[in-house]
Amino acid sequence: MRPRVMLVGPRLSGKATIATYLEQSEVPLRKVDNIVYRKETVTVPDNYLECPWMYNHIIALQQTAKCGLFIQPMKAHKDTYPPNFAKVFRIPIFGIITYHESYTEDEYSYTERQLMETGIKEINAIINLDKPEELSRLDQLLN
Repeated sequence: MRPRVMLVGPRLSGKATIATYLEQSEVPLRKVDNIVYRKETVTVPDNYLECPWMYNHIIALQQTAKCGLFIQPMKAHKDTYPPNFAKVFRIPIFGIITYHESYTEDEYSYTERQLMETGIKEINAIINLDKPEELSRLDQLLN
C-alpha cells in the first residue's frame, strides 16, 4: 500500500483545500463524513476529533501514512486536539496553521499555543488559504 499524507483538522481548517492541492486535482475535493483514502492523502473527518472514542481510529491511520499534518485554523476558538496527542504517533507530525485574509498577533499566539499543547515541537507552515501559491510551502515540507 502506498504511504499517504494524513490530514487531520477541525471543521473549516482547510483540509479539503490542502487535499485538492496535494492530489493535484483540478476539481475541488468535497467534504465527507468518513475517512477518505486518495492517491496521495488520507483525510480524517473533523467529527473524529470531536469524539474522544474515535481517537484510536486516527492513531491507527498512521499505518498507512508517511506523515501527518495537524491543521489548526487561526479563527478556531476552542481546543481541537487532546493534550500531547501528536506524541502518540510514530510518523512525523507537522503543525500547520491556516487562515483567510489576515490575523492578529493575539490570534496567532493562541493558535500556536493550541498546536504546541498537542505535542508538536514547532509550527511548520502558516498558510493563507485565499492564496493558492502559499500551498507550495507544503511541497518543501513533505519532500
